[in-house]
Amino acid sequence: MAIVGLRNLVYAPLLTDPSEGKATYGAVKPFAPAITAGVETAQESATQYADNGPIDVMTQIGETTLSLTVDEIPMEVLAEILGQEIKKGVIAYKQSAVGPYLALGFAGNKSDGNERVVWLTKGRFSIPSDEWNTKTDSPEFQNQEIEGTFIRRDADEVFKIVGDTAVAEFAPYREEFFEEVFDYTKLDTPIV
Repeated sequence: MAIVGLRNLVYAPLLTDPSEGKATYGAVKPFAPAITAGVETAQESATQYADNGPIDVMTQIGETTLSLTVDEIPMEVLAEILGQEIKKGVIAYKQSAVGPYLALGFAGNKSDGNERVVWLTKGRFSIPSDEWNTKTDSPEFQNQEIEGTFIRRDADEVFKIVGDTAVAEFAPYREEFFEEVFDYTKLDTPIV
């Protein structure tokens, strides 16, 4: 089934990402009303040749680029995801600020009524682009575009978690998928 919608754009700050153990996250918070989300994961392939022909193929997965178009990112969210300080509704952007790592989640509605749900587990955002236009006779919305770069977690090398509500075995996890950054290891535990 085709994806026909986008909703529930949320994020959670990454608190710890040890090389052994589990990554931990802060509370899941709303990001902004979503319009579009483009996710592209870089991949490079190389082919080994011997005896006058190909004998092996190796693929390396790289960073994942997220391009979002949203209605408007609230100032508090913007300050938090960019590592900037907000005072009384004002952000004075500092060049030295470093945004925190965070996870970003969203749901894509499918044409059959089900959903494809996604968490990107570790990434940072760049300062969004803005565009302002003068008013004309007909209203024209100006949206915000922001890009993020996501990588694998150190704890388990996971960079993306995807669930599909059309799969019957996913039903017990549907409601909790966005309560926190989904812990895929619970899939190994039998449901009682």
